[in-house]
Amino acid sequence: MAIKKSSSTGFADAARIITTQCSWLQSRRMSRVLTRLYDDGLRSTGLRVSQVTVLVAIAMFGERGAKMGALADVLAMERTTLTRNIGPLESAGLLRVARDPDDARTRVLLLTRAGERAIEAAFPLWEAGQRRVREIVGGDRLDEYHHQITELLSTVSARGAAGGASRGRK
Repeated sequence: MAIKKSSSTGFADAARIITTQCSWLQSRRMSRVLTRLYDDGLRSTGLRVSQVTVLVAIAMFGERGAKMGALADVLAMERTTLTRNIGPLESAGLLRVARDPDDARTRVLLLTRAGERAIEAAFPLWEAGQRRVREIVGGDRLDEYHHQITELLSTVSARGAAGGASRGRK
């Protein structure tokens, strides 16, 4: 779809073009639909899918924990947003924040045993949500979507970082 480049575009045409062609808008709409689906399935755990993904990402770093900057990069999240999101998880006792033994200026996030149990409790509910998405979309189509979105993320991240789009991540 070609993007219309005209300074004489009226607001109604501009709104229609943005609504149908904006990559951010389409991605956010898909994200919101999926978030509702997974959040509904996870409701009994008291966690939202955004919180589960933070816990899972920390778990992937292993016993040494996740440094804030590295975790923010893995989650494609601004560090300030990550800081806001870890507060409730820390208050709930699902993770703890410690100082990096090699660099006291750096914070490291570590799963607690309660955090590990939360992932275990969320997993079958997440699986059910994943099955539901696969049933709705179709397995092959979803696999292709994952492949394409992974490639797009890699391309945009690499080119965005080269263009100075990494603000807030020192």
